[in-house]
Amino acid sequence: MCQTNLSRRTLLRYSALVAATFPAAAATDGWGLAAQAAESGLAVPMHAELVTVTDTSAVITWFTGDPLRRDGFGRPAAVQAPGRVLIGTSLLPSTWREAGSHGPTAYHHVEITGLQPDTTYHWRAESNGIVAVPSPVTPWAAPSTFTTLKRPAGRELGRVAWLNDLHFGEQIAGLAVGIDGFPGGGLPPGIPVDPEHPYWRTMGAAAVAESRARGCNLLLANGDLSNEAEAEALAETRTALDGFGSLGGVTRLGKGDAPRYFVTRGNHDRARTGAVEGELVDRFGGEFDAGFEPGTQHFSVGYGTGSQTYRFVGLDSNDGETTGVLRTSELEFLEAELGRGDLTIPLFHHPASQQDNKVDADGARRFRTLLAGYDNAVGVYAGHTHRNHLSTSSETATLPYFEGGAVKEYPGGYTVVRLFEGGFTVNFYKSSHPDALAWSEASRAEWFGLAPAYMLGGLGDRNWAHHLDTRRTQTAGVLRDGGDALTAEIGEGVLDAIC
Repeated sequence: MCQTNLSRRTLLRYSALVAATFPAAAATDGWGLAAQAAESGLAVPMHAELVTVTDTSAVITWFTGDPLRRDGFGRPAAVQAPGRVLIGTSLLPSTWREAGSHGPTAYHHVEITGLQPDTTYHWRAESNGIVAVPSPVTPWAAPSTFTTLKRPAGRELGRVAWLNDLHFGEQIAGLAVGIDGFPGGGLPPGIPVDPEHPYWRTMGAAAVAESRARGCNLLLANGDLSNEAEAEALAETRTALDGFGSLGGVTRLGKGDAPRYFVTRGNHDRARTGAVEGELVDRFGGEFDAGFEPGTQHFSVGYGTGSQTYRFVGLDSNDGETTGVLRTSELEFLEAELGRGDLTIPLFHHPASQQDNKVDADGARRFRTLLAGYDNAVGVYAGHTHRNHLSTSSETATLPYFEGGAVKEYPGGYTVVRLFEGGFTVNFYKSSHPDALAWSEASRAEWFGLAPAYMLGGLGDRNWAHHLDTRRTQTAGVLRDGGDALTAEIGEGVLDAIC
């Protein structure tokens, strides 16, 4: 999402609003957003979501609040309460085991481990004996039954983290058009940043740290790392990513190697007009050049062993100030990398599937036609839309095209890709730091409260396995040959304006 440049008067007004909205933030060393929840009161469990389903685990989140009182975001006021999840393979709840019992919090996060692959489970989450229910905006978000993924064949080769849409330096979340003096800063009304504890700093740090803690030693940050390619924002983004590992420096790595990261450029990171007429200033390249092929802004890195190698090819879907384009030079680079014969997953910021294309029509068509000519193309990764979404294209049959949810706002997280000799699994995780969960909950208010219906995606959009032997994609609970996963489609016109 993006906003237009804001006047100093507008920023000062937002700063005053932030001071009123986050009265306790400055009194703590950290943000402390989660700690502002009331310790007692009416605590109704709501907004239940089955976020993640892997082959052996599941992650469930929910919120407890008082629907009779409203906070500064216009949501039910956060109220702490204990919680737990009950889960089992039988239809009889009396046989289910307790998992993730925890003390009072308003932002509940339970990760259940030790599940069996390709097995159906039934569950419920509750606080104070009251069952947590999904939001009316996302009634599909908490199916009471799910099936764990079937692990692809062969050894696990390693894990890769996919992050997109960090937006370091952003001043207002969820804003499409800035209107000075308009409530919320414009349309749709946005949520102003806390200048002392910006949400993007908390969300970025949490995603980087947690993806490393989950065993990833390669991180791919796929565009919109900054707000508007500001030098200060890019420098802070670089510092945050350096917390994961080193930028570039290798053409191949494997499980157990020192962690590395690579980046692509998003539309927010594109070059800008300089002080001299006709001059383009590229601050992004200056900060991240070490991760690109010399003289370009693309990269290729292999991951795996001698018996099986996956290759991630990062492309630039911008051309100077023009965004959403795939230049001939980028496609030629991809074709050369496909020619190596490794299992290849290209990534660039803008989606380019037949169903969800955000690049120039000719470039997208040439891209998909190119992939159709190579059996070793096994997937495509994009960001930009801030949603979890899985789709296919007629030219490339069952090849999965994935769009990842944003780091910086609801659903607020990162994607872990586990590479196997016989395929790979893709799982989106919400960042679980308490303040990250609190901000994810707060930013549900974007788009007049409709944001979750578009951004969360269906369970199968954000949890799936691609099996190389059959070229079939198994989503959490459904085996399919292609087609569209369950996703609520709203606001496509708004999406084009804000991304």
